[in-house]
Amino acid sequence: MKDELTGILLKSGTNEVEFIEVLIGSVSYGINVSKIQQVFAKSTIPVTEVPDKPRGVLGVMYFRNSPITLVDLREALAIAEPMPEIYQDRQMVVVTRFNNMTTGFVVDGVTKIHRTSWGQFEPIACDFITEASGFIVGTIRIEDRMVLVLDLERLYADIAPQKVETASKAVSDKEMATRANLKIVYAEDSRMVRRMTLQTFADAGFKHVEAFENGETAFEYIRKVQDEANKAGKTLRDYIDLIVTDIEMPRMDGLTLCKLVKDSAPNTHVPSVVVYSSLINQEMARKCKSVGADEQLSKPHGTEIIDIVDRLCGVAAP
Repeated sequence: MKDELTGILLKSGTNEVEFIEVLIGSVSYGINVSKIQQVFAKSTIPVTEVPDKPRGVLGVMYFRNSPITLVDLREALAIAEPMPEIYQDRQMVVVTRFNNMTTGFVVDGVTKIHRTSWGQFEPIACDFITEASGFIVGTIRIEDRMVLVLDLERLYADIAPQKVETASKAVSDKEMATRANLKIVYAEDSRMVRRMTLQTFADAGFKHVEAFENGETAFEYIRKVQDEANKAGKTLRDYIDLIVTDIEMPRMDGLTLCKLVKDSAPNTHVPSVVVYSSLINQEMARKCKSVGADEQLSKPHGTEIIDIVDRLCGVAAP
């Protein structure tokens, strides 16, 4: 396996995804390759401990001449299974970049990269099993094995909640009145992020937000609305003002959702689409534009997402 992962190889809007399979004890976990910047042996890097560190944080390491947080996934996930001796000297560091943050995660081993489809991703809700289960968003079946897909955003929010923006700003009566009439479709699989963003919309005065757990159910709703619009001799944009979507979602990802909406009718007839994802970087921004997205933003940025929605929907500043 290459120790450096640069660029994103998959085409936009194909619903494909690549996961790197990592080991923690005897269990296989998956991390979206789009989040990964580099993989290397833990034994090759010095780690500086820090005082009063949260559970799972080993300390600080240097990556490309900048200090970043190093997290032990075994400890962060509260996995009780002891580390086999065979892994003692084989641990790897997976350096990730998401939510505009670079973080190193220590795993017991790295196997290979698997290319699959979001359609093969099965959501999971098993918070009652173990503490670690709360950080698993679903499963991917690889041949006869099951790989558990990690929710690194939720894990990092648990470790460093102060890094998650929840700020809001004062709202004028004029803004509230205009926003109250706008109709938004919102697709996001993370319950935590969905709850936070819906609260942000509500606080800003948006009263008509249809929320969905994945791109497939969002698109089914959009097609239903499109049929109603056709019968009434109107366009989809007459019924939906804006679509906000994550990228990583089961069944259908946000780039595919955006492409299907934008390809369904002339641009003046379809709503604006904002891709709101932890994966946004220069490369991903180009992919968003290639599928017709009107704007993209790295989550979670509560005040910025409202500013973008206002601009695209023509809400005048106070």
